[in-house]
Amino acid sequence: MSHDAVAPAAVPRPHTSAVERLGELTAALAEDLDGGGWAPAALERTLASRLLVACAGDGQFTPARLRETLWEGSVALAYAGGGRLAGLLAQLCAVTAQPTPDAEPTLSAGARLLERVAHGTPAGDRDPGAVR
Repeated sequence: MSHDAVAPAAVPRPHTSAVERLGELTAALAEDLDGGGWAPAALERTLASRLLVACAGDGQFTPARLRETLWEGSVALAYAGGGRLAGLLAQLCAVTAQPTPDAEPTLSAGARLLERVAHGTPAGDRDPGAVR
């Protein structure tokens, strides 16, 4: 690089909250699941199902339940499906560790996505009454 070259200016991305990041990630994964860009493998379906069963009693994600699911997936989960489910679980963990009142709709969207992953629901078999 010559001394006259100018490095491109980095454009800072505005800070987004954990809830906003979870909402963006959930929407992107749902879109890819609908469009066939993401087909969860058996490990991802199994772990999503286990997490939903763990939450069945009270319907709540907790950091402990999410960490346990990530632990069950071990290193393989970081690679299965490009690590997309691992990213979702990690972001769910970040949101549930610092709960806020505005997180509920985003957590519900995450739960609906996990149900689809657990059941291997392709885009055409979605519940027509489900909220997107």
